[in-house]
Amino acid sequence: MTAGPGTKRERFRRFGFSFSKFSMVGFVNAVIDFGVLNLLLLLLPTTDNLQIVLYNLVALVMANLNSYLGNAFWTFRERARSGSRQRVLFSLQAVLNVAVSTGVFWLCIHALLDLTALPPHVGENVAKAVSVTVASLMSFFVMRYLVFSGKKRFGGRL
Repeated sequence: MTAGPGTKRERFRRFGFSFSKFSMVGFVNAVIDFGVLNLLLLLLPTTDNLQIVLYNLVALVMANLNSYLGNAFWTFRERARSGSRQRVLFSLQAVLNVAVSTGVFWLCIHALLDLTALPPHVGENVAKAVSVTVASLMSFFVMRYLVFSGKKRFGGRL
């Protein structure tokens, strides 16, 4: 018995393959994200939570730029179109990613740095790891089922 293009087995295989590619792009994004954050913390040390969150925003923007390139030209290449619809949807997804990641990071920074005895560098990186994980999982599903989906959603508006 073969697994045709519409079978559950084949759809699951394609999903797994695209998630693997997304994860590889995500790994590079994480290196950029953590690298930029830690470079800023090294070059411009601070204990101000707001300043740390601003450093995180810079790191997120850099990682999101890489994410667009990697996902549009590799992970979802067969679904990517050169039209403005996908660029706008990706931009909206990136804004949502930054908002979710920043919110989770902010909560974690306050909890880890203000309420525990963790060294700041450890707390900042644990907060970053938690926020990246949550935002990345959300982004995968948004990109797969909305941004790089061939289907129009919401009565053709998206």
